[in-house]
Amino acid sequence: MSERNLFLRFIGTGLELIVSGFLAILYTETQNTGRGFDPNPVFWKAFIIIHVALLILIPLLAKGRTLGMLVTNLTIHSNSGKPPNILQIFLRAVLGFGPVILTQGMWYWVSFVTGLMGSKGRGWSELISYTTIKWKEPPLE
Repeated sequence: MSERNLFLRFIGTGLELIVSGFLAILYTETQNTGRGFDPNPVFWKAFIIIHVALLILIPLLAKGRTLGMLVTNLTIHSNSGKPPNILQIFLRAVLGFGPVILTQGMWYWVSFVTGLMGSKGRGWSELISYTTIKWKEPPLE
């Protein structure tokens, strides 16, 4: 189970949601004029836009790693053991996280179940981009 890194991936996803929510709260507060302001739709629009930006832009800039992977010290490798090439990074960012965005997060659970059932623990974004998530530095045992 430790080779799959499922716990760290789950923690990383939670951290991404918390960061997106915090940034959306900050944006919502800057839009408050005080008169007849309804913060709920502003918050959800900001949250969705910020989360989409984090899911697409950060993997393109950080060699396929998401914000959660950067925080939890996970990295991504090609199935051949080499660092991912630009096509794999693009596939992971767009086709890997695109369905999550289009289904409003429900595809994340499909990916999580795929990771649980597979022998290597690879989720949807790893399957589509021929990559594997590993520890950046293996833990001491």
